[in-house]
Amino acid sequence: MRYRLASTILIVSMALLAGCASSGLRYKPEPPGVGASISADYTVLADRVRVEIDTRGARLEDVQILKPDGSAIRPQTIEYPAFRSNSGVSFGIGVGGGGYSGGGVAVGTGVGVGTTVPVGETRADGNTVAYFLLDQMGPAPWRLRTQLTGLGPAFFVLGGGTGATK
Repeated sequence: MRYRLASTILIVSMALLAGCASSGLRYKPEPPGVGASISADYTVLADRVRVEIDTRGARLEDVQILKPDGSAIRPQTIEYPAFRSNSGVSFGIGVGGGGYSGGGVAVGTGVGVGTTVPVGETRADGNTVAYFLLDQMGPAPWRLRTQLTGLGPAFFVLGGGTGATK
């Protein structure tokens, strides 16, 4: 009975973790293979289109909507997530002193100084969101071009029947 409960908990935990391992955004790059598992999605607001891009921690360098005539539409605003370092190396120096007097009383003092030096590349701590003016874009589907640091361009077709994963 105890082993059965443990195996059930293990299976449920693995299923939950497997669900967290995939991106939650509907659209994948076309063609795939930009070197990262990135995804995007959009929401039409009153006068704008909100495009959310899961860069898997990479920095978004450029984003634009490519129109059929070859022109590009730049976003009105871009909201970047916070960036953090993957790890760090800590250094510390401490000085202390103490004294003991008869009768069982001890007194101690100390001073310490420490710092952390970031090591490795900084990573995005969330998704990047870009806002485009709806009247400039025309009707869906829209061709989205993204450029991530260290990777080639990725192209998405948003709002069409292709590229969406359900």
